[in-house]
Amino acid sequence: MLKSHFIPHGSIDIQLDNDLVSMDISGPCNTEFFELMAEKLAKLIPQLNMNNYTGLVILRDEALATPEAMAYFTNYLKTVQVRAVAINLQHSLTPSTTHDICKKAYTEAGVEHRFFYDNHSANAWLRSCMATPR
Repeated sequence: MLKSHFIPHGSIDIQLDNDLVSMDISGPCNTEFFELMAEKLAKLIPQLNMNNYTGLVILRDEALATPEAMAYFTNYLKTVQVRAVAINLQHSLTPSTTHDICKKAYTEAGVEHRFFYDNHSANAWLRSCMATPR
């Protein structure tokens, strides 16, 4: 059976600053959004220290996804070599639910992560992760 393909739902703005990848995401998001996100992030690989980069995820609006989309995202997380991810829930309309969904994905993928409600604290934690030898 052919899988139907939909247009991506959700938006992302990606910035890179000294091996800290910031992703400003507005949801809700579908599988096609996560596929597009993976393509955009793959283009950054030549600019990253693959042994010591981190990610800041800023979630906005209804930053939720379908179970299928989260399964895709969780499998994607298992393939990346990110040192740590900080998730900022400050602008999420559903922070408690978003926290639970993200915690499940990042934990299952084995990615070190923490939740924050401001970028300053999140960035400070990420920089400390990068400064600590593995």
